[in-house]
Amino acid sequence: MKTILISGGGGYLGTYLTQELLKNYKVTVYDGFYFKWLFKNKRKIKYNNRLKFIKKDINQVSSNDFKGIDVVCDLNGIPNDPSSELNKKYTWNVNYKGRKKFAKIAKNCGVKRYIFNSTCAVYGYNKKIVNENSITNPLSTYAKANLKAEKEIYQMKNKNFKVNILRNSTLFGFSQNLRLDLVINIFVNSYLEKRRISVNGDGKQWRPFISLTDVAKIYKLLIGDEKYPSFITNLVAFNSTIKDLALKVIKYFKGSVDQVEFNRENKDNRNYRTKSINLRKYFKSLKFSSFSSEIDKLIKGIKKYKIKSDTSTVRMKFYKQKFLNKN
Repeated sequence: MKTILISGGGGYLGTYLTQELLKNYKVTVYDGFYFKWLFKNKRKIKYNNRLKFIKKDINQVSSNDFKGIDVVCDLNGIPNDPSSELNKKYTWNVNYKGRKKFAKIAKNCGVKRYIFNSTCAVYGYNKKIVNENSITNPLSTYAKANLKAEKEIYQMKNKNFKVNILRNSTLFGFSQNLRLDLVINIFVNSYLEKRRISVNGDGKQWRPFISLTDVAKIYKLLIGDEKYPSFITNLVAFNSTIKDLALKVIKYFKGSVDQVEFNRENKDNRNYRTKSINLRKYFKSLKFSSFSSEIDKLIKGIKKYKIKSDTSTVRMKFYKQKFLNKN
């Protein structure tokens, strides 16, 4: 049975991915556990006898952490554009320097595959639909640091150390460590709480999306088949304007268009549509989950775990509190 190390595995995607991978593998979660659900609820998790924790900061990594590890899923880093700007030096130290060091040690320790969780935000502002061959145009510290890290880590690849760069679209869907600063999750939670949805700007900006369910499917395919080569791919299920997305959520709830309001003073300059050449090349049989099924699970999870918008679910609030003065 393979052993998978998920760095940053206590976060939004990591909490979900850990539970999915435990069905077939031993999993070591390397995390500082600022977001504590996974760490606190180990005994409630299925197959927890296969689960191990390494509670350390990314910059404390050592070769001992990779003993017996076959695959690394690198989910490390400050997770979004606004939070990355609070302390740019810290963001560069973690999202670029820390992740590069982590990959280098993993390679030296004999890890066979390194899956690097990146972002479609590296495309920044683009009027045309972008793919993996398009020119990158990162606008934020988050996107710039991730792009530099992925480039240098990808250069480490060889026949014994395969590197897969996964540029996520905007994620959505339920995780016990839920993020309520991601647009679909925000819209759903806002409707549940207020019966209204607020859109920044005029809502005409485009964005690509993919669910946690579908991202986990791709990780499982990569881990399960050693024949996959090194490659860079965008992970995108669909593109939508923010306005159309708000209306789609309203339609799901059988609401009315007057329940969508626009905050035109708070404009979002990010605008990009994404497609992928490599996603269908390497994952021909992949079927994306339906939007309605993901929203069903999201609503059930929010209600079951009584999740609210606070410092544990909105990363900007958390990093303002914890890292604004960190060097």
